Amino acid sequence: MWIIEPTLKNGMIILTRNSLYIFHKLLKKMILMKKALFIVIFFVGGIHFINAQNSSGSNFNLNDSVIAVNNTKDNIIKLRILNNIVMRFIFSQGDSAIKYAKLAEEIAILSKNDRALYRFIGLTSQTHATTLGNYPLSLHFATEQLKIGHKLNLNDSLLSRAYYNLAFSYAYLQNKDLAYKYLNLVWPLKRRTMGKGLGINLAKAYYILGKYDSAYYYSKIILDHQIKNRVYEKRNSNAYIVQADIFRALNKYDSAIINYKLGIPLAIRSSFHKDYIEATSGLASSYAALNQMDSAIYYGIQVVTYSKKFTFTEGLLNAYKVLYKMYKVKNRQDSAFKYLELSQQLSEQLYNSSKTNEAQNIALGEETKAKELAEQKAEQQKQLIAIIIAVSMIVIGIYVYGKRRQKNKIKKIEEDRKNKELQAAQDLQISMLPKQLPQNADLDIAVFIRSSTEVGGDYYDFFEHKGKALYSICGDATGHGVASGMMVSVTKAGLNGIDALPVDTILHKLNNIVKSIDLGTLRMSLNVVQIKSNEFELSSAGMPPVYHYVAATNKVEEILMVGLPLGGLREEHFYILKRSFNKGDIIVQLSDGLPEAPNLLGEMYDYERLRQLIEDNGKKSAQGMIDSLMVSVDAWLQGQHNPDDITLVVTKKIND
Repeated sequence: MWIIEPTLKNGMIILTRNSLYIFHKLLKKMILMKKALFIVIFFVGGIHFINAQNSSGSNFNLNDSVIAVNNTKDNIIKLRILNNIVMRFIFSQGDSAIKYAKLAEEIAILSKNDRALYRFIGLTSQTHATTLGNYPLSLHFATEQLKIGHKLNLNDSLLSRAYYNLAFSYAYLQNKDLAYKYLNLVWPLKRRTMGKGLGINLAKAYYILGKYDSAYYYSKIILDHQIKNRVYEKRNSNAYIVQADIFRALNKYDSAIINYKLGIPLAIRSSFHKDYIEATSGLASSYAALNQMDSAIYYGIQVVTYSKKFTFTEGLLNAYKVLYKMYKVKNRQDSAFKYLELSQQLSEQLYNSSKTNEAQNIALGEETKAKELAEQKAEQQKQLIAIIIAVSMIVIGIYVYGKRRQKNKIKKIEEDRKNKELQAAQDLQISMLPKQLPQNADLDIAVFIRSSTEVGGDYYDFFEHKGKALYSICGDATGHGVASGMMVSVTKAGLNGIDALPVDTILHKLNNIVKSIDLGTLRMSLNVVQIKSNEFELSSAGMPPVYHYVAATNKVEEILMVGLPLGGLREEHFYILKRSFNKGDIIVQLSDGLPEAPNLLGEMYDYERLRQLIEDNGKKSAQGMIDSLMVSVDAWLQGQHNPDDITLVVTKKIND
């Protein structure tokens, strides 16, 4: 029997290169024999693999790298160092990767290095998709990357990086048509390099889309190439993990477990901590499916422990769900409810919901716990029914009836209280909006707002400066409900305290106000348009595009500006853009509720469809434009409720 003999050093288990080789040979032998007893114990954070060839970053020092960035005036050197930092963190600590990628983007913009900007925006998209699980943001940055690529006239081979990011983003968002569109663009470009490892991206994308045969085909090409051309310790951990995911999706759990365990040492050795969490999370799910509860709980706890330092949100969420189910089966209700709560909280963070919805989900968890305890008690009562007399059954029935009446009474009181609070919040939100629209002989202005819940997070406003300029504001707070209404109130108050300034300065000052109040994870996306006689200026903080219809050409320009929502980073700076504004021109400001409205198939209305509709209706009045947009999107919704608020602010120039 093969035996791996670990060495203890500084309180950690160290597997030598020889041990790693033996580990691989043993698993390979187990695959061939389809039998054998094999136990591998992983100590989280304490497994190190000795190899003089290891170049995964053993000499990396973040402080030294940051000092080097600060001490050089050469932007090319700065970008190279920041690239190393981002690549170090992209598969381990997603927030840090985003932080340094943003710094690199700022340097690239200042130095007018669009090729570097193209790369770092792509890395930002990749981090949001693969590590942080924020698929809408991943799609946003992938779209920006493609625009920059077209601006640079990059060849198709270089554009494939943007195609990959778009394919993954749409796949995670289950927009299959667009996912396949970009996958089909990538495939001819990378066909010759499949054996070198790039095909694993195709395998992962097809796995996400549920095309397991195609996913297995591409993953097998990569593994066959690695087995043929590389020693085990130099292989890609992700290739094993993707194939394990495919086996797990096909209910081949033993094969999945083998591949996960082959990938884990490679992930740790290469400092791909995201891959380690993904594999360990997959092991937890596989053992849970095999009803091996102790193993499932062990690997679930490993994910939770490792995630305190490293990032893979989707894997952590899966581990919470597995632990909830396993502890529930073991009848350990307190532990089960703990991980139910954690999974609900992480789900809210993953999908960027408001604190109010988060509280509602926790409340739902309380109801679920109470329901489970009630079901457990009912089961015990059923066992007693066989040995108790009829009188006891009647007494129990009366008792249950009384408790139910009491619970319903308490529930009604609580619902009445919530309804009063929501009504008060709704009244407050309405009071935040302008009582009347600006009166300007040169402008035709119309607005529209429709909340998806009792209290929405969208907001619009206007203010004038000495009759020379009109400021038009459109915003979208995080989520819906009372918490988003609070953010709107803070924004309104902040705007009232800021003088008429350049639009980027207004956003800068307003961002510092929101940040200083510290509303936790709440954010406010906002754009500000300053309209003068024959021009306008625009600045945006995390908002969708502003559309500019030019009457002279009967064309619409989609203006999308990069910028974080208000309340993200202190002393954030925003960009400013100027355009001419002549008779017949139209400015359309909006929240993302309209272009991202889903139909019955889950397909988004889409920004390009919106741009074309604005172009087709450019001759209409401001109100006529809004009417045309709402008729179109309501037809797209097919009668179903839109999950997000819709806000439109339309300004048309009617006189020179």
